[in-house]
Amino acid sequence: MSLVLAGLLLATARGAIAARRWYVRRRQQVGSGESEATLPSESNAESYEMPRVDRHAASGDRGTHLEGFPCRLGDVVLRLSGEEAWLAGALVFSETRPIAALFIAPDATYDRALYVRPKPREALCWMAPLDPGAVLVGGEPPSVVEHAGVRYARVRRLPVRVGRIGACTLELGDSLILAEYASAGDGRLLVLIGASGASRAYRGEELDAHAYEVIASGSSTLGGSDMSVR
Repeated sequence: MSLVLAGLLLATARGAIAARRWYVRRRQQVGSGESEATLPSESNAESYEMPRVDRHAASGDRGTHLEGFPCRLGDVVLRLSGEEAWLAGALVFSETRPIAALFIAPDATYDRALYVRPKPREALCWMAPLDPGAVLVGGEPPSVVEHAGVRYARVRRLPVRVGRIGACTLELGDSLILAEYASAGDGRLLVLIGASGASRAYRGEELDAHAYEVIASGSSTLGGSDMSVR
């Protein structure tokens, strides 16, 4: 591929993100009471219904506010490829403080999941649910997992406390084992095993900070009762 063509493709992708960022912000403004007359019509722009979930919690709740994380509850994350995820809820994993979060982004076909860790780590994992039975044999996350022809090595295994915020329906108890896996490339796999034996698994890829955009939610667009981390 020539440098000129590569430059044109990159500019087009960035232009698409800029346009989508403007559109989502306008949808947020409509949610806060502005007129929808200035929005693109449904015939030339994809419909985007912004759910209403409160991202505010009791004062001092670090888990809900997720200070230092690259994104928060209510944000919209856009990939350079054009995909988007509205962060409606999350599992927050903590030791003495939050160390990671698994955001859930409801979709028409399946729930996307974004796994993030605090800064200075700005990369995030863009994931989709995976049948735990495809990677688990017993109650302990193995050191190596092979799935769909890809080999994943376990890079971290931690016992953590769990909190739920926003519109998150995942129930794995108040504590679980968190296991992270990485392939030779940017493939990532996540395994969660609750104290009761219930488990969840997610598979996807890691995106660096240049491969996504975060559109911060405005508090005026979000409503409902306060939600806090258990």
